[in-house]
Amino acid sequence: MISFEFTERDRQLIEEARRQAKLAAKYARDFEDAEDSLLPHAYPEADGCPDVRALLEAFVQETSGHKIINALLYLEDWYGGVPLREHRYSLGNTVLKIAGTAEQYDRWHDRTIAIGLTEPVGGSDPASVRTTARFDPVSRNWIINGEKIFITYAEGCDAVLVLARVLHPDQPQRLSTFIVEKGTPGFNVGPQIRKMGIRWEDTAALSFADCSVPAFNHVDGDLKKTLQSFSESRPVVAAYALGVSRAALDYTWIQLGNAGVEPDYNARLATQPMAAARLLSLEAEWEATWLTVVRAKWIEQREGPGKVESSMAKAMGGMLARRVTQACIDVLGAAGLSAAGPLEKLFRDARIFDIYEGTGEIQRLIIARHILGYSPKELN
Repeated sequence: MISFEFTERDRQLIEEARRQAKLAAKYARDFEDAEDSLLPHAYPEADGCPDVRALLEAFVQETSGHKIINALLYLEDWYGGVPLREHRYSLGNTVLKIAGTAEQYDRWHDRTIAIGLTEPVGGSDPASVRTTARFDPVSRNWIINGEKIFITYAEGCDAVLVLARVLHPDQPQRLSTFIVEKGTPGFNVGPQIRKMGIRWEDTAALSFADCSVPAFNHVDGDLKKTLQSFSESRPVVAAYALGVSRAALDYTWIQLGNAGVEPDYNARLATQPMAAARLLSLEAEWEATWLTVVRAKWIEQREGPGKVESSMAKAMGGMLARRVTQACIDVLGAAGLSAAGPLEKLFRDARIFDIYEGTGEIQRLIIARHILGYSPKELN
């Protein structure tokens, strides 16, 4: 039997993370018109507050497991709108852990490594990658040329792990990954991208022009190993969606309560006020998504990342965030669209969860292939 009952340490960590999220909430709009600014390492309120992730590392044996609780801590970060204390761990770090050698991991494990997959033509479709890594037999270096777009942590990272098409005189053409450190000649970061939502998140384009990196920087992550990182991260993105959805639901319940509308969790929906009935239906959907996220991380702890389970969590999370934030605005009407409250921002922020790290359509394709027994070529 699977039990998702929290340990006492789980509860302490999550409650502390929620408390800190509420402290951070007042800064959530600071980047609405200041997208060129980067998040501070920590807000003043972080002084004296314990680092919940450090506590998780220290007391992990008293928890339900690092994978599960770490995902739920991200839920709380997004509940507050911005993290009270910055933590930059990117997908590039995950690929390094999966595919890097011990020497490569030792060198870069404590750096923030962005991941460079998406390109101007073809988006994140691996078959359309045009960035190249050409092996130079004279210098024994790899020469990288190409562009990447919509890269998270582009400006603030220490290095980027680039997916490129290998051009080697003695090897067949294939996709592989390379670490390009900041300051490498030919590596340039574009301006911050103006976005509909998550305006606080560091997002920019990257370009590589005859960018020479040593052979040591070739992290031999083939496409399969690179995409494996998404099986770890997609449930975490769904946890982000849970955090935004929870914030929207909590705010809307407070506004309804001020108007005299209270839910009755023991009564049939048909007997409830229409607004309460609509939110109660979404509460059930929120609970189902939460269970899907926790189950995906539970499986990952026991067996390794589950491709289909992570896609299920990601698809549900992206859909939930859109449905909840839209419904909350519908319920509150014009008040929901006012910048005096959080809903219109939460609505804009929620859109990303159904897009990055594989759109909802891609997740449904992965799930359908699994159910129907089709290959990517047969169902695309």
